[in-house]
Amino acid sequence: MQIAGVIIAGGKGTRLGGDKPLHAFGGATLLHSVIARTKPQVDELALNVSAAGLARYRSYGLALLNDVEEDDIGPLAGILAGLQWVEESGALWLATFPADTPFLPRDLVSRLLANVRGQTPVAAHDGVQLHGLCAVWPTSARAALLDGVRNQNVRSLREALEHLGGCPCEFDGEEHAFFNVNTPEDLAKAERILANMPPA
Repeated sequence: MQIAGVIIAGGKGTRLGGDKPLHAFGGATLLHSVIARTKPQVDELALNVSAAGLARYRSYGLALLNDVEEDDIGPLAGILAGLQWVEESGALWLATFPADTPFLPRDLVSRLLANVRGQTPVAAHDGVQLHGLCAVWPTSARAALLDGVRNQNVRSLREALEHLGGCPCEFDGEEHAFFNVNTPEDLAKAERILANMPPA
């Protein structure tokens, strides 16, 4: 196995009423849409979920990863859990995906990997904003990231990428590729976007 993937689904999603990935979307759920776009891109796919949410995600048939760090470090906890998982599995790289972004490029991972230079992470950039959860991370970076979190106050995705010497990969011209759903209004907009998309 060369590359594994983890969907980070451990956030509270309070603005959408909780359990954001499980909200109905496109005849299924937001999470179904993310899985459909990401699973073909990796050798194995897992879900990072909170301990309290384990039972609600078992039906998806993916490995379920709990956070391994007790501090409130947001999505970095899910990345560290994923890196520990792939380190144990023997994969060389970990791809990370947000659970609330239903239109991710179907070639996201291959394009990120094509921009790898050595053993440093690569994250998607849409020309305006860096999307730190849409990234590939070398398994070898786990120790350095863990040290950054525990000893150097690394707390954000941007800080983590800078700490590891990461670089951006430009994704120009893909209008909705990184549209993420945070509110009921966002969810309604995502449904409209989906309705106007050509069949895959």
